[in-house]
Amino acid sequence: MNKPVYLLRVALQAILISGIYFLYCSNPDGSFTMRIGLVLVWLILSFASQFYLMKFRGLYPISQATAKAKGEAVGEMNFFVAVALLVAYDLFGPIIAVWFYFWDKRLGTD
Repeated sequence: MNKPVYLLRVALQAILISGIYFLYCSNPDGSFTMRIGLVLVWLILSFASQFYLMKFRGLYPISQATAKAKGEAVGEMNFFVAVALLVAYDLFGPIIAVWFYFWDKRLGTD
């Protein structure tokens, strides 16, 4: 993944995680009460796991040569799939990172 795209994804993930935290801390009357607890720790872990998830090779299982033969780029992905993955990474980042870690190890042993 090239550097500007990587930095853009880091920024988008930070915005999405901030939005999730804002919604979590919003009160029914429209006020905002900052809460420090498990959700905040989870979102911080989720953000930290993004650095591994963004480089996970299992999402792009075809080789560069195969992609060129098909006229595609290895990193091409449907927009809605990409947005769904970003939201899933934010909500379930640590769980997905552990799962992808073991998947990556399995791909490496084949």
